[in-house]
Amino acid sequence: MTFARKSPGTFIGYDSVARLKAFMWALVAYLVVLAGVAGIVLFAVRYQPLSAANFASGPVTESGNMVRLEYANGGTFSFGFLLVNDGPLPLKIQRIQVTGQNELLIPVRLETAAKRYAGSLGVGDPDLEKFIPFTLDGGDRRWIVVRTRFGNCGRFAADAFETYTQFQVTYGVLGFTKHAWVSLPKDIRVDSPPDYACPARAA
Repeated sequence: MTFARKSPGTFIGYDSVARLKAFMWALVAYLVVLAGVAGIVLFAVRYQPLSAANFASGPVTESGNMVRLEYANGGTFSFGFLLVNDGPLPLKIQRIQVTGQNELLIPVRLETAAKRYAGSLGVGDPDLEKFIPFTLDGGDRRWIVVRTRFGNCGRFAADAFETYTQFQVTYGVLGFTKHAWVSLPKDIRVDSPPDYACPARAA
């Protein structure tokens, strides 16, 4: 067996060209990964596959794509629509908001039905359940029923009105939480009542 000993004066050569190539390849790999991550983030930020269809409500006056409600102090109004996921990715539907507490239509309850083409608006319908966050798979849909009551007429003049044309959905996709405005299948117009029909206004 033979042993070779390096002489003290021997140095391993520094290949600057090879190190530069290795650095460039590492930089290219880093940029590819960065571009991929940026692409996913941009896709998630811009991704909005939700739409609505099949509007239903109680007896109302309809004009084209709009329903007009006759204000009934203390009365209620329910309507429903299908929330549709037109995209391929599953969405975690966390919240749906159509009206607010200071509007002519005050939100009371939100309900859902798993049946794709459910249409009932009846209170206590066995197909309807109180809204809890749910997953809407790609290409799937869920029946949403919104229950409201008339109120706040004292905040509005007799000739004022509110028109609801869209609703806000909060949902999760690819680890991101997003807020999207979705158009209602039909607009809902509520006219503020005259003074005699609004006791709060006279107070």
